[in-house]
Amino acid sequence: MRTPYKTLYISDLDGTLLNKNAELSDYTRDTVSRLISDGMLFSIATARSQSAIKILSRLDINIPSIHLNGVLIYDYKNRKYIDCTPMDTDTANEIIRILKNFDRMSFVYKFDSDCGINVEFERLSNQVERNFFEVRKDSDYKSFRQTDNIRATDDDRVIYFTMVDEYERLLPIYKEISALPKAKATLYSDNYSKLYFLEVFSSDATKASGVMKLKKMLNADRVVAIGDNLNDLEMLKAADLGIAVGDGAEEVKRQADLVIGNSYEDGVARYLSEELMNTENLKLKN
Repeated sequence: MRTPYKTLYISDLDGTLLNKNAELSDYTRDTVSRLISDGMLFSIATARSQSAIKILSRLDINIPSIHLNGVLIYDYKNRKYIDCTPMDTDTANEIIRILKNFDRMSFVYKFDSDCGINVEFERLSNQVERNFFEVRKDSDYKSFRQTDNIRATDDDRVIYFTMVDEYERLLPIYKEISALPKAKATLYSDNYSKLYFLEVFSSDATKASGVMKLKKMLNADRVVAIGDNLNDLEMLKAADLGIAVGDGAEEVKRQADLVIGNSYEDGVARYLSEELMNTENLKLKN
């Protein structure tokens, strides 16, 4: 008898698994939780950090998840990060120099294995960044500190830069940072405004690399990845089956192997339920 394939299903969060209010619908929560209970290997790969943990507390995630576009891997069982890919210190300081030359500074994430994520910033440039700060400033999983002079030292573990602004303002910054050999930059539209995100991290950390690490950890045979935005493209290409939601970016849909329903219509949960309930890697209940 042929041994069934062990498949790992990975979904992006914003614009993919979540609805337009950045929430899990009751249908998605109930459906995905049931599939996990039935034996599906399901997790997420997101640009979020620990805010993802709060959202996913409504699901019964029982395997690690990928945060900050592949920089961190979080273990839900032990409630801690089990993998971190920090930036080279010289590269981090070069990024800071570039940002200051453009009179622009981002949120700078630094990782402490004991204390979690510490976020530094010099100023908030627009209402989206102010909202980002207000929602998260009192959280017990991430600390914020305003400073007059951000810099990276060998004692820091700088892991991430993120900022939100108009496309025309971020594009030249993106181009200059993208020329750095040890940095990876992504520029993509915000799901909840007309602005764009620019995110920067180590060139060794991507959603694709995070998914491959998780595949190895779980001894999975194949990966099915689902996303919507440009920062999901490498993950979809690296997967055995790359899927885009119907309301995803046009470029993502063009390059995906399959396009499913819209995120705001529970497209991911409906696909998993309707198309995958009878696959061999699920231990379905009678």
